[in-house]
Amino acid sequence: MRHAAVAAFLLHLAAALWVWNTWSGFGRGNVLVWMDFPSSLAFLQLRGRWLLAGSVLVGGLEWAVVAGLLTYFLGRSARR
Repeated sequence: MRHAAVAAFLLHLAAALWVWNTWSGFGRGNVLVWMDFPSSLAFLQLRGRWLLAGSVLVGGLEWAVVAGLLTYFLGRSARR
């Protein structure tokens, strides 16, 4: 479960940094907000690098929790 959470957080970090570096100023904020929805509502008011930091922290945590819970429930259902 821990490995899945860490992997999801790192995948989110890589995706957020890739979006930040390759998309234009207008588009990257929109992509980050939709990538982390609904947790992005917590950092929606941020701009610039603060938006990236909020996405990495809050969105990465969201992805980690979802991956950990999916791993837990799928692991429990696969056992006898």
